[in-house]
Amino acid sequence: MHKKTPLLDLLKEHDFSYQLYEHEPVFTVEEGKHVSEQINGAHSKNLFLKDKKKNFFLVSVLDHKRVDLKALAKQYGKGGLSFSNAQELEEKLQLTPGSVTPYALLHDKSNEVTFILDEDFLQYELVNFHPLQNDLTIGMDITSFMRFFEIIHHVPQIIKIPEMG
Repeated sequence: MHKKTPLLDLLKEHDFSYQLYEHEPVFTVEEGKHVSEQINGAHSKNLFLKDKKKNFFLVSVLDHKRVDLKALAKQYGKGGLSFSNAQELEEKLQLTPGSVTPYALLHDKSNEVTFILDEDFLQYELVNFHPLQNDLTIGMDITSFMRFFEIIHHVPQIIKIPEMG
């Protein structure tokens, strides 16, 4: 079974309309530039972070942004945000590095991961994210994207993400 199958099953069950794009695996925003240039809508950079108390955060920002983790931690009232390791990513979201996506929150049944969404996504009609594997992209309208998180009981905290100067 492909990693995307549970997600696609859920989207079908709830009558979501989306476009699925196949492409070679991309592990970074830079590697995926040529892919995103061919697909309309907003594209994402997704960070799986933790604080000093081992609270976990999935932060989704527009792909061109450089997140200021120190400012984000201060803004969010959390101490010392840093990147989670591969083992934590697998345990919490059943993902491997290079495949981080908010759609993986469907695996976070106990809501241990806080989803933080860049408010700038709301300016776009279409948004694009990997569907649990990095050789595919799902394009979906922003209203449906937000409805997905209501269905899985993981509504994002929408904030202005601080950027590096």
